[in-house]
Amino acid sequence: MPRAVLLDGGMGHQLRAMGIKIEGPRGSMQRFLGVAMANSTQSELVTAAHLSFIDAGADVITTNNYAVVPNCLALCADFKGNLGEKVKELVADAGKAARAAVEQRPDRKVLVAGCLPPLAESYRTDRVGSFEANVAQYTLIAESIAPYSDVLLCETMSTPDEARAAATAASKIGKPVWVAWTLDKNDPVLMTGESLSAAVAALEGLPNIKAILFNCSYPEIVTKAIAILRKEPSLPAGVVLGGYANGFSQTESGDGLSKEYRDISPEEYWGSFAKQWIDDAGDGAIVGGCCGIFPPHIAMMRAGIDLSHGKGAVTSRAML
Repeated sequence: MPRAVLLDGGMGHQLRAMGIKIEGPRGSMQRFLGVAMANSTQSELVTAAHLSFIDAGADVITTNNYAVVPNCLALCADFKGNLGEKVKELVADAGKAARAAVEQRPDRKVLVAGCLPPLAESYRTDRVGSFEANVAQYTLIAESIAPYSDVLLCETMSTPDEARAAATAASKIGKPVWVAWTLDKNDPVLMTGESLSAAVAALEGLPNIKAILFNCSYPEIVTKAIAILRKEPSLPAGVVLGGYANGFSQTESGDGLSKEYRDISPEEYWGSFAKQWIDDAGDGAIVGGCCGIFPPHIAMMRAGIDLSHGKGAVTSRAML
C-alpha cells in the first residue's frame, strides 16, 4: 500500500459529541452557528476536539471555521456590528485553537489546514454567489487563517466557479493549496452534474495547487471518483489525490422502496473505503474523514497505515 497522509475527522460532529449545541435543518447555516461561535466562547473545548484527533493519529487537523462565514454569523441574534470584522476575529480564533492543539503535541509534528468553506449552505449550487463577490470573501478568510496554517484547504466545493474563487484567493497566500469537492450522491460527478474533468479545468493556471480531494460525500462515491480522476488525462503531474468522506451511507430500506441512512463503523470505513482510496490515489495520498467520522475512525486508519509502513512522520509533495 502506498504511503498516506492522515487528515482528521468531522469537527462539527465531534464538538456536538462534546456538548456544543447544534440546531436547525441538516445542511442549513443555522445548524452550525454554535460550532462557529465556539471558537471564541469555548476555545478550550475546540482545542480539546482537535487534540482528540491528534491523539488518534491525525497528521493534519483542519481549523474549525467551516461555518465562520457572513451568511452564518448574520443569524446570531446577539451580534451587532461589521460582519467582515467578526469573520476575521472568529477565523483567527479558530486558527489559534488549532495551533494551540498542535503546540501541546510537539512530538507529533502535526500540520494545520486552514479551512476555506462554502459561503452558503453546503451542497447548494443555487446559492453560490458571483465569482467576484466570492473571491472577495475568500480573500478575507484566507488572509485571516493563513498565519495559523501550513496549508490552505478549500473544501466541500460544489461548482467550478466556487472552487476557482476559493482557490484563487488561497493561491495568493503562497502556501500549498488543497481543493476538495463534494459529489453527487448517486454518481461520481460534481453537484452540478459536470464530469470530474471540469474539476481539474476549474483550477487550471492557478499556482500552488498541490492536491485535489473529495469530501463530504458518500464513501462509495468517493471510491469511484478517485479511480476516475487518477486516469484523467488533464490531471497536472504531481498533484496529490485523496478523499475524506462522511461516516454514513445510504442503504435500501426493508421494503426495498426507499433509502435510509446507516452509520459506518471504523473497521468498515478503513477496510472497505479508505484503504482502497490510498491504493487508487497512489503515494502521498491524503485520506481522513468528514461528517460522522470520529477519533475511533481515525485511530483505525492510523493503525492500518502504520501496519503497512511503520510509525513516523509522513511527508507528501502536497505539503510542499
